Amino acid sequence: MFLDHFNSFADFQPAGLLLDFPLVQPEPAPKAPARSRTGGFLPDTLVETDRGFLQARDVKPGDMVYTFDGGSQEVVSLRHAVPRMTTLMHVPAGALGNDCDLSLPADQMVALEIDAVERLFGLPLVLVKLISLAGYNGIKAVAPERLGRIHIECAEEELIWAESGMLMQAGEGGDEGAFKVLSLSETRQILASEEGRALAMTGIEEEDARYPDLLQELLSGPKAA
Repeated sequence: MFLDHFNSFADFQPAGLLLDFPLVQPEPAPKAPARSRTGGFLPDTLVETDRGFLQARDVKPGDMVYTFDGGSQEVVSLRHAVPRMTTLMHVPAGALGNDCDLSLPADQMVALEIDAVERLFGLPLVLVKLISLAGYNGIKAVAPERLGRIHIECAEEELIWAESGMLMQAGEGGDEGAFKVLSLSETRQILASEEGRALAMTGIEEEDARYPDLLQELLSGPKAA
């Protein structure tokens, strides 16, 4: 008989089982290095809160910070970035509403409030990277330093009042942000147009100031030789 064999019913392992256990384990895909976040507040930057002006290092979740168009907003979280080489910009007192000289990160997003913005975009302000304002109101680059950053985050993107009169971005708006962000080239073009308009207005004012003298010369007739 065909079944009368010593190994007819021996235990066996299905060949397909080996397919479930590959001999070579796939290597995990390498993780992309975390991208360094731009912006952020230096630890000693003064931020306006319901407890008065505090250094950014002293702001805590739950504090209320004063913003451009949202009144006071609650700080949801704080993220501390490890110290790294930071290109700095020197901002003289009064250049952007600040009441004293400052050194701020070159990639800090700040509000620019000038007449050209209102004329071109119909907006009270736009956001620009501080480095794009080099040469404006005495703003200039200074030696880099190894500094940490503090990222203040509210429920939404906000412009926080800092240093007695500046507006700095908190959070990242991206392409869908609440505020219009200008590129480096756009910022330089706007500053150039604003400077040109200021020079033109200065020329008009000088001519207006001389108008009474010119009128008097015309009325008195030609001068005697």
